[in-house]
Amino acid sequence: MVGKSEPSPVTVAFLLSQVGSRSAQLFAELLKPLQFVPAEAGILRLLDRTPGISQHDLAGRLNMHASRLVAIIDRLEERGLVDRETSDSDRRIYCLRLTAAGHGSLAAIGRVARAHQEAICEGLSEAERAQLAGLLRKIAARHDLAPGIHPGYKSLGTKRADGCEPRPRRKRTRQRDGKLSP
Repeated sequence: MVGKSEPSPVTVAFLLSQVGSRSAQLFAELLKPLQFVPAEAGILRLLDRTPGISQHDLAGRLNMHASRLVAIIDRLEERGLVDRETSDSDRRIYCLRLTAAGHGSLAAIGRVARAHQEAICEGLSEAERAQLAGLLRKIAARHDLAPGIHPGYKSLGTKRADGCEPRPRRKRTRQRDGKLSP
């Protein structure tokens, strides 16, 4: 007879991962009507807080490869939300600023972020929210996470939509008969 095993206790690390994943999914869903993805929303927020930051410095702050950032900034610029200005001190450097439309979009994103906060924290008192935020800040600091910067920017563009790493392609070689083999 096989005994009934007790379920293993759920760890804090698992709960953080579970809630973090759900939070990210919900935020992305809430942004869809505004035609933004979370990375774009975060970049607009940072540009609002650091007007005139260079693309290079923004990439460094996000711990993101510069070429990936350029593609996002291109999209935001095409939508009229961001202006690139040539630096007065070095014409090779572009400084970034939000346009009036960018500020308007950021206000709409702010409303979505507040709705997201309420949805995630529903059922917690103000005191519990403050306690949880303090504990999470302590964990984030212990792991050297930059305040207000999502660590996902570092790997942005390297994962598929389902969150999996792309499988490396195998080299194909020609056999003597001219056919390709894996």
